[in-house]
Amino acid sequence: MAVDPSLLPSSLPLDLVLQPDVVEWIQETYLDTLGPKLLATALLLVLILIGAASASRVYDALRQRYGPKLGEVVSLLILGIVTMVVVYSFSAIWEVLFVLEFTLQAATIDRWEAAQQIITLGIAATAYLAIRFVNRSIDTLAETSAVTKHQSEVAHHVADVAIIAAAATVILSLWGINLTNIFLGAGAITAIVALTARETLAAMLAGFVLLFSRPFHVGDWIEVNETSGIVTDVTIFTTKIQTFDDKHVLVPNDEVTSSQLTNYSRNNQLRVEVEVGVDYDADVSRAREIIVEAVDDLEMIKSSPNPQVVTKAFGDSSILLECHVWIGNPTKRRTHDARTAVIEAVADAFDREGISIPYPHRVHSPRGDGFRIESGTREEAGLSTTDD
Repeated sequence: MAVDPSLLPSSLPLDLVLQPDVVEWIQETYLDTLGPKLLATALLLVLILIGAASASRVYDALRQRYGPKLGEVVSLLILGIVTMVVVYSFSAIWEVLFVLEFTLQAATIDRWEAAQQIITLGIAATAYLAIRFVNRSIDTLAETSAVTKHQSEVAHHVADVAIIAAAATVILSLWGINLTNIFLGAGAITAIVALTARETLAAMLAGFVLLFSRPFHVGDWIEVNETSGIVTDVTIFTTKIQTFDDKHVLVPNDEVTSSQLTNYSRNNQLRVEVEVGVDYDADVSRAREIIVEAVDDLEMIKSSPNPQVVTKAFGDSSILLECHVWIGNPTKRRTHDARTAVIEAVADAFDREGISIPYPHRVHSPRGDGFRIESGTREEAGLSTTDD
């Protein structure tokens, strides 16, 4: 059913008239038949293409000079203006401006609603700017090594959620929505989630504990529950470890915080221990001096703290000495290389000095006269030759 334009209001709020006299004159003079209307519609299509091409060129130019964000804003403004012009022109060409008037009249709002909408937009814009400012500040701190990558990521999420929650609370209060029911519902949902996802929540809380305690960083060599490797990533819920046999292990954060954790990279140095056995007849003091002299010239061994050799224990076939050396920037490979270098250096030094490294052996000696075995035949002993 067609709508009679005479029944619609002739003007819009703020005395805005969509069909002025000049538009009526153009309609009566040039657009009174079907042919001119089709031609004008074709020109509108061309205008759309020109507007899209212009927006694309403006976006490329601004993106190269000022960055992508300003280019996006300007291109969207151009497309919006072209769209409004095309919609109005199409309505005027086909004499359906009353549809636009009816739509705008239906969207009429009072001053209080307009103020609410303006304030809401202002709050949303303020929250957006606050999020950008806080995120940039966190990124600046991350560049100065004041916070780790994991901490910056978590801080981004926490700050964004906090700002959005605060803005949403203000907006809901502005529109007269009772927040009591919302908070009660959120509390009930939180209780249900806490009961059904205890392990997940425990891992999340442990992630925040790791965030503030900072027992390790990405790239550190750690050991948790007999899992040893390099930390590759730390999230809110899990810690990712790459083991030395190239396995990727996900350890829940609550397991990390509740278990014994060893960080081999924390002090930027690590002590490597190598056991050496010397013969009981050897001069132990001289052997200790030889070991210290042998490892003191190794390049990968730190000069401070000094290498030390202690007498550890009496072994089955040797006196056990333990050599303590220190390496910097500890990694698994450097630890193996240092232990290999120490063993080779000690072996060469003992060989030059004539100190033997004994191997396990047994000495059998009888007690008293021992066991005597008398000679004789089996028949004399009363044994049958067929008995086993």
